[in-house]
Amino acid sequence: MPPLTTVKQPVEEIGAAAARQLLAQMSGEQWNEPPVLPTTLVRRQSA
Repeated sequence: MPPLTTVKQPVEEIGAAAARQLLAQMSGEQWNEPPVLPTTLVRRQSA
């Protein structure tokens, strides 16, 4: 079976954005639009 093509996501940035959003909500701030973070297509032999 060939290695699968995947999408690389910035896991640390996702976690940091989630923590910021949680803290904002806990302090009564309005919900903001979710951040758009970069992703990268990692092409392997399955593509």
